[in-house]
Amino acid sequence: MLTMHTMKAITINSIFFLSLLLWVGPAYSATILTGESVRISNPVEGNVYAGAGQITIAAVVNGDVSAGAGEMWVMDTIRRDLIVGGGRIHINGVIGEDLRCGGGTVTLRGNVLGDVLMGCGELEIGPDAVIYGDLVVGGGRVRMYGRVLGSVVVAGGEIEFNGTAEKDAEIRGGDVMLNGVFRGPCKFAAETLRLGPNAEFYQEVRYWQKSGEVDMARYLRSGARATFDESLQQDMGQYKKNWFAQAFSAFFLYRLLAGISMIAILVLLFDQFFKRTVRDLPSQWLNRFGTGVLYIIGLPVAVILLFITVIGIPIGLFALFFYGFTLGFAYSLTATVGAYAWEQYRGLSWTKGQHILAGVGILLGLRIIAWIPALGFLLVTIAAAIAFGSIVKAILTRSTPEAAL
Repeated sequence: MLTMHTMKAITINSIFFLSLLLWVGPAYSATILTGESVRISNPVEGNVYAGAGQITIAAVVNGDVSAGAGEMWVMDTIRRDLIVGGGRIHINGVIGEDLRCGGGTVTLRGNVLGDVLMGCGELEIGPDAVIYGDLVVGGGRVRMYGRVLGSVVVAGGEIEFNGTAEKDAEIRGGDVMLNGVFRGPCKFAAETLRLGPNAEFYQEVRYWQKSGEVDMARYLRSGARATFDESLQQDMGQYKKNWFAQAFSAFFLYRLLAGISMIAILVLLFDQFFKRTVRDLPSQWLNRFGTGVLYIIGLPVAVILLFITVIGIPIGLFALFFYGFTLGFAYSLTATVGAYAWEQYRGLSWTKGQHILAGVGILLGLRIIAWIPALGFLLVTIAAAIAFGSIVKAILTRSTPEAAL
């Protein structure tokens, strides 16, 4: 049976699978889509990498889809994996292999022929949805109406299970409502455990709830037995500890996908600017570092001074927006500058696709370095300061209008 530890491991493995795919997949076999709104209306061969405010897949994709979006609609078939992070995600089509998803609100109404891993604020799996592999979910509110042919592992604050679990099931949460069919062995632990009129259990049930035993006799089928298990109270304590790790993993996946999307946007729209940004960077890195530190520390002070005068408020608002953008996407900006700097240092001539792939590799490296206590934060801050200093230098010395960021 899958556990919460397994859930975290699968999430991390999916991240490294994505990074490996981006590194080894040739640029010409991938479709990279960015913009405010992206729609796929014609069949696509190969993999799709997309980052946009809204993404709609309305035609067959015969490869993997990796996406970051404010809102995403999947209306047709994705032949292989879907890896997505976003605010609102609606999956009405068929996923040919695995689904890996981190989002605010997720609705699954189509079939998934592989495993499903989700971390989200709110999840609804519709009555017509069939998951042929395992379902592993961590969410604030989970409502399940569909059918799962593999194992079920669900953890959340509020869980309502109205569907069918064909194999084993393990559910932990705050308020758990069981109103579905469970054909395999089950384990439930909750602050409050409730049973609906349609609940059926066909094999051994072990359960725990804070208020004590529940009369489950009329819900048991085929000689199944139910046992109130005090040891599951310890599982609840472990669940609460592991919940943070699982939620963090889903959040990390979302941030990673958002970072990849931003790198693609920066490279595709501002290629010439970033080529100018890294001019003489290897020999001037210390100077750029000083400029970057001045930018990080000095710009907020300048914004405050601008707000003091009425005439300076519009400029101050723009500067504040720009400052927030650079800090919010510091990893992506640093990775993009690093990719162009590496190209210049090695004397290479890369395509935009190669710049994106190199930037993704550097982004992963920065994220891993950041996990090192104290030293990691220092190293990432130095790299970001050098990148910011290079960007500021390029803006201040721009020679052509299209070079401005």
